[in-house]
Amino acid sequence: MGRAFEYRKASKLKRWGNMSRVFPKLAKAITLAAKNGVPDPDMNPALRSAVNLAKAQNLPKDNIDAAIKRATAKDAANLDELNYEGKWLHGVLVFVETATDNGTRTVANIKTIFNKT
Repeated sequence: MGRAFEYRKASKLKRWGNMSRVFPKLAKAITLAAKNGVPDPDMNPALRSAVNLAKAQNLPKDNIDAAIKRATAKDAANLDELNYEGKWLHGVLVFVETATDNGTRTVANIKTIFNKT
């Protein structure tokens, strides 16, 4: 195919890799903000800032609308925002913010991670 194709392919794969890491986090932030308040960005400042951040990262409008719809759906999973504190290596205190549908599972996973070190 040629060297030019390989350069384009490498740059596209790099961009797609970044998008695959960032887009789900942005969508989850939009869903949480819409669920905790009004699903209208004009009335909900947390949702407005999440949408602006998503637009800055080039999240498609369809994904933004789908995240808001997920928050307003009746059968949507209830995500809770929980905060945990723990000690890491050499006594460093760590503050962990989570968004989960199952707090017990999250506590167990965090304890496992802290105990591995």
